[in-house]
Amino acid sequence: MEKSEWEIAWSNFLSVGVAEMDEEHRQFIARVNELNQAILESEDKATVTRAMELMLAEAAHHFAHEEELLARWQYPGAAAHSAGHAQLMLQFERMMKEFEQADISFVWALKGLRIKQLLVEHLLKEDMKYRDFLRKQGSPG
Repeated sequence: MEKSEWEIAWSNFLSVGVAEMDEEHRQFIARVNELNQAILESEDKATVTRAMELMLAEAAHHFAHEEELLARWQYPGAAAHSAGHAQLMLQFERMMKEFEQADISFVWALKGLRIKQLLVEHLLKEDMKYRDFLRKQGSPG
């Protein structure tokens, strides 16, 4: 896959310091990059739909796992973090419906970019809050 300016590269800057979460975040970023690539290469709607559905299924799995760990670590922001996940999933579902109704690849690109933006913002803002909490606690238990 040719490198694109839309591609997100994993770096330690994105690490939350928990190996299993970092691995899920890496996988997430790979899925976002696959979606971006499918859109950039003007793949057919079925291919783009599969990429979006796979990414969103992994998001749901990751969010559930993350919430379980945050509860175990007694993260004080766990409820707000879970609410943020629920809000993201509602936004993703709405965007998928809009995507499914659109026949123009430009609209697909906009939806794909928006999903990418929401996921990256969540990682950079919300997930870094629990990273900082865990660092103060001396790592997860």
